[in-house]
Amino acid sequence: MAKHNIHIEDGEVLKDRYQIISKIGSGGMSVVYLAKEVMNEDRLWAIKVADMENRISKRLFSEAKILSELDHPALPKIADFFSSNDERYFYLVQEYVKGESLYEIFEQNDSLLEEATIADIGIQLCDVLQYLHTLKPTPIIYRDIKPANIMITHDGHMKLIDFGIARKYVHEKVKDTLQIGTVGFAAPEQFEKRQSDTRTDLFSLGALLYYLLTGGRYVYIAQKPVQAFRQHLSKSMKKCIRLLVKTNPEERIQTAEEVKEYLLAAKVEIPTSNSLSNRKSWLITKYIVSILFFIGVILYIVIDQLK
Repeated sequence: MAKHNIHIEDGEVLKDRYQIISKIGSGGMSVVYLAKEVMNEDRLWAIKVADMENRISKRLFSEAKILSELDHPALPKIADFFSSNDERYFYLVQEYVKGESLYEIFEQNDSLLEEATIADIGIQLCDVLQYLHTLKPTPIIYRDIKPANIMITHDGHMKLIDFGIARKYVHEKVKDTLQIGTVGFAAPEQFEKRQSDTRTDLFSLGALLYYLLTGGRYVYIAQKPVQAFRQHLSKSMKKCIRLLVKTNPEERIQTAEEVKEYLLAAKVEIPTSNSLSNRKSWLITKYIVSILFFIGVILYIVIDQLK
């Protein structure tokens, strides 16, 4: 539920430079608008707006500072950030990513993606996480890996968006200032009195892989290995996920680079002959369950009327 009262009319011009086209997203802390440059209508931007009267929304300023220091092809580029004249609203102008979120793609594919496709997404995530986790002098912990925060461009490349709860890692700290994360993907330490670190993101990566391979199940709730829901997976993928979602960070795979090695091995092991049959089996099972449910409803109605 939104905790703000942000509304910008289509056509409104910000900073005499950015003209609002339409709203393209909304969350609990901010609203995102598509805008074009007044002097160059072909140049599009995504403008994230936060109400600075909301204490949590003030994190957008921190997000702007973090992103302005980063340079990686899988991260959106920052063009500008500024406040309204009355300093109530804060605006973050960043690259507009043309494509669809991983969540949208997952839904469009009946919650089923090929293992090779999922491995490719994981490999790209490993590259950007390795970049963030090895930044000098201070690593960045993303803390919010989930399908809605991963954009897939039309040419198949990944962009990691929304650094709203990202933080810089401070070695001396005992715990995070704010316990926050997305339930289902967040690591246990994000909701406990401990400090999140690079291995926190790796847990979330494992939870994401699990979610994508099991038709949308959360590892916390399912409490079963991934192969209980998806047969014929590569050995490396199964082992990778098992090690990533350990509750104890010390027992997890320790770096994104190591995770990438597992996923590259998984791609080699994936039996190409099984990919199409796996999809057919999944869809057939789904349709059979739907038909049986429909028949059950009809029988219930008929029996109820005969009473």
